[in-house]
Parts: sequence; C-alpha cells; structure tokens
Amino acid sequence: MGEKIIEEAKKVNLTELFYDLVFVFGISKITHIFKSLNEGIFSLKEIIIYTVVFVCFISVWNVQTVYMNRYGKHNLLHIIIMTVFQMPALVFMAANVSSDMEESWTAFTLALLWIVVIQFLQYIYAYMQNKNSEKDRKLIRDFFQLLFVGMISIIVSLFLSGIGRILLTGFGFIVIILGAIFFRKDMARVPINMPHLIERLTLLTIITLGEMLIAAADFFEIEKFSFYSVIIMLQVVALFLFYITEFDHAIEENLPCQSGVGLIYNHYFVWFGLNLCTIDLDYANDAMGIARVIMMFLGLFLFYLGVFNNAHLNKKSHKLDKKLMIPFVLVYLLGLGSSFIFQSNVPVITVLCTLTIVLETVLFVSFVIRRFPKEIRKEMIGP
Repeated sequence: MGEKIIEEAKKVNLTELFYDLVFVFGISKITHIFKSLNEGIFSLKEIIIYTVVFVCFISVWNVQTVYMNRYGKHNLLHIIIMTVFQMPALVFMAANVSSDMEESWTAFTLALLWIVVIQFLQYIYAYMQNKNSEKDRKLIRDFFQLLFVGMISIIVSLFLSGIGRILLTGFGFIVIILGAIFFRKDMARVPINMPHLIERLTLLTIITLGEMLIAAADFFEIEKFSFYSVIIMLQVVALFLFYITEFDHAIEENLPCQSGVGLIYNHYFVWFGLNLCTIDLDYANDAMGIARVIMMFLGLFLFYLGVFNNAHLNKKSHKLDKKLMIPFVLVYLLGLGSSFIFQSNVPVITVLCTLTIVLETVLFVSFVIRRFPKEIRKEMIGP
C-alpha cells in the first residue's frame, strides 16, 4: 500500500454510465441460462456456459473501467470507442446468450474478439501518449500480455467444437483476471483512482441488484401477489442495505494509492453471488427443492465473502471482530440447515431465506452504526 493519498476523485462520466446500460441487458440474459432448473436439476453444460459468459462480460467491463480510470478521458475519441465500436458488439453478444448457445458460440466469440482487439488498440494509444513515463509504459505492456492471451484463446477456440471451445474461451479470460496478480507491483506504481473505481464497482453492483429487483417484481403481479411477494422484496432491500453499509459507511474514505486488484477480485464474488440469488428468484417453483436451497445460499455465501473481503479497507474503528462474525456465521448456518430440512416447501424456504438475509443485515448494520460517534449515529439513523 502506497503512502500517497488520492485527494481528488476522478469523475465518472456520462459515457461510462451509458456504456453500463449494455450490461443491464447482458446480466438480464445471463440469468436465464439455467433452463434445466424448471425441472429442479442442474445441467453441467449450462453451468459452464453461465460461468464463461458471465466472466467474459464482467471482464470486458473491468478492462474498460480500469483503462478509463488510468488513461481514459471524456473526449470524442473515447466516446466513439466505447459507444460506436464496443457497444454494438456487446449488444450482439448479449442478444445471443442462451442455454443452448453452442451453435451460436462462433458468432458470440467473434464479437468478443472484436471488443478485445479494440481494448488492445486503446492501450496502444495510451502507450504512445505516455512516451515520457516508463512506469506507465511498463504497466501498459503488462496489459498487452494479458489481452494478447485473451485474443489467442478466442482465436484458437474458433477452430474447436463442442464444449471445449467454450472452456478455452473461459480459460483465456480467467488468465486475464488472475494474471493481474503477477503485475500488482507495476499497477501500484501507477495507482488507480480509488474513488472512481469504487463508484464504478458499486454502480455495476446496483445494476446486478436491479436485475434481482426485476425478478422480485414478477411476484407483484395481481395473479401472484401475496404476503410472500413482500417477503421476497425484503431480500433485495436487505442485500442492498448490507452492501451500501460497507461501501458508503464502513470503508475508509481517503484510501491510499494502490493497484485496486483486490477490490475488483472481491466484486466478482459479489456479482456472482447476487446473480445466483436472482436466478433463484427467477426459477422459484415447487420442482426446484434442494436446487433452490443450494443456489440461494451459495449466492449469499459468495456475496458476503466478497463484501467482507474488503474489510481490510475499512476505517480502523470498523474492522471486523469476533463479536460480529460468530453470530453472523451461526445465523447463516442455521438458515442453511433449516432450509435443507424444509426444502420441499417453497413458501417456508422463502421465509427462511429472507429471515437469514434480514438478520445478517441487522447484525452488520448495527455493528457499523455502533462504531461511529454519537453525533454521526444520530445523523445516520435520522431524527
């Protein structure tokens, strides 16, 4: 962790927000891959397609976000690159996401290849613009290597068939994600603007929560509306409150300069977790049984893991301790165990899941509020 403090946050520009709209559509399509859940089973093929497609979309978003954070400007060049050259390809990719997309995988990967090439060219431009900064050029060369691996994996996958080409594409993007670990020193030398990064990550999290809200809204149609509709809505609200409690209140406001890699990695868990919870709501039916329990509580585990993994960035007064974590883990285990017992009863599972989420949120929110001085607590709670 560096000593320099980033005092001025880089503003998230309107083009970045417009760019995010594609991922609203993409996340919506991804959540509907698991058609086999209608019969209460998991399909290995669908799990592979879901994981690879999700990783590809989120990785594209992350590469673009990190580039804009360090080198991007809100000028005509970057507006055209993001809206004219990338967004149509992203829309095409999202429109063709399905549970049986093996047949359309070639078209999907060609669009993906186009985007990776565009992002590679962006870094070439940045390389040319930073002739007098060797540390920037070194970092950009690192990104050349990562994106090159992604391009090669996509190109080679075009010559394969079946599930193998999907796995190879996923492997290439996992290398892009994990490969950043080896370049953390170079990234720390060109520190990321943490306020901008946190704002971008939280915006994508809100988008993911928005998809969960849409899934919950389906239960508010007149034919389906009941007490359980409100219970399901409470899940979305409680998860939102849990997340913003960490990133709006517990996290340190003036973070030292750093690579930002850990923050990004942890959000993969947050996004995967929320998306699994959304899938659970999308396919909530009597046929799911144990599949629903696994889906929901795996999603919650990943979400909580992703949020708590950022606790080292918290204010000194808000570091996690045993007084929070012991009851937190107990509530999770009790919720999981009782849900397994009543796995065949969807209404009961719904109540148990909601109760677990609400209790976890109450534990965490009360923990954070208690650690603030009395004056701030009053402001947070209200008159």
